[in-house]
Amino acid sequence: MGDMYAFHPPPETHLGPVDETLERVLNAGERADVVVLTDDGVREAGVVETVVDALEFSPRIVDDVAPNPSVGTVVAVAEDIRDADAVVAVGGGSVMDTAKVASALPAFDDRFAAIAGLADADRPVEPTAAIPLVLVPTTAGTGTETGHWAVISDHDTARKLSVGHPVLRADAAVLDAELTESLSPYLTAATGFDVLTHAIEALTATGSSPLTRPLARHAFRLADCHLLRAVGDGTDGEARRRMLEASYLAGLAMNNAGLGAVHGISHAIGGCYDTPHGHTNALLLPHVVRTNASRSNAAAAGYATLLGTHDDPGERLARRMVALLERTELDGELPGAPARWDWDAVVDRALDNVNTQTNPAPLSRADIVTLCERTFGP
Repeated sequence: MGDMYAFHPPPETHLGPVDETLERVLNAGERADVVVLTDDGVREAGVVETVVDALEFSPRIVDDVAPNPSVGTVVAVAEDIRDADAVVAVGGGSVMDTAKVASALPAFDDRFAAIAGLADADRPVEPTAAIPLVLVPTTAGTGTETGHWAVISDHDTARKLSVGHPVLRADAAVLDAELTESLSPYLTAATGFDVLTHAIEALTATGSSPLTRPLARHAFRLADCHLLRAVGDGTDGEARRRMLEASYLAGLAMNNAGLGAVHGISHAIGGCYDTPHGHTNALLLPHVVRTNASRSNAAAAGYATLLGTHDDPGERLARRMVALLERTELDGELPGAPARWDWDAVVDRALDNVNTQTNPAPLSRADIVTLCERTFGP
């Protein structure tokens, strides 16, 4: 028998102005209680008003989603939306991941059981009980609108949980690049590096396949060509559109292929220190690329397809990412970094993270310590 691959399709997706699509996507005439879920930053930027104006009725707005959402955040939101006919999540990865898990909880017998239990595919579930969900991303970054995974922080254990279950997939996504134009240069750069990391890691993850690799390559090329433009001029509509497309394609690739050690370590650091995810990824990426290329012929070959050369592709790709780090000014200090790192705690969590387990080259405890110290210091 030949190789077998599973591919989870994205939700129904609309690329274009939200005011031309959202009402139709929602079947709004049949929805008595629609909740717009967002956070303070998105609301203050005026993006929520744009979305609300696209509707012919006044939805209920819930805007208290915090960055790096916790189990507690999800449970609180689940209570806020429990009677909703539909939810429209407007925001970045934190808002969308919160919405995905909170809207899915009614489908489970014990809706407030440990959220990590959603990863158990054998758990009794009634999919039709999930609250209908539309995702409207306001960053070109996480790509979480494409699939059935979410990242939730468990503050009790200082871990980030990768939660996956088919019922987490949204009913629809609306991609309107104009909604990303209010993003600051820093957040544009950090979320843009998340796209690049998704593309590079999905390309070489152990779960990659002929179905995912073309998506990852195209996502990388789009982001590599347009990130600097988007950072330099937030109103550059073409750059914003291409970055949003790259985020979507990379998200679809990673949802089916998995990721690698950059995300495994980044999730561990974020769980311990609550650092910005995209920025943490950006700093780790060149070091992990070099390590993977030196230990995995498959990873080196994958990197070669991004660059069009087999001449030391790992080093070339790493240098390219370092140059981009410098030009986007992400090469400085990481916000939230402690005065002294507890690498033992980070490594424990990184080794346990599903993304480390799908890295193309197996990594030991000593390997991860070395990567962390090269990136952030002792």
